[in-house]
Amino acid sequence: MKTPKNVIEKARKETKKNINQGDCVYLENQEELFQVLGIDNAYEKCWVREWPLNPNGSPVFEISIKQVSPNQ
Repeated sequence: MKTPKNVIEKARKETKKNINQGDCVYLENQEELFQVLGIDNAYEKCWVREWPLNPNGSPVFEISIKQVSPNQ
């Protein structure tokens, strides 16, 4: 079965704020940096963890892309 080209192109669109996997970002009302681990453009959400990593690991959590600001 072939996938329509427009479905693939929609999934590959960049987020409105130009956030990519691996970027360090700020969250609304937070002064700490977070690293983006994954992005779901279709549902406008992403998964982040605190950066730099804590010695015992940094928990990953889901957040709306609308609450994320690029680190510039």
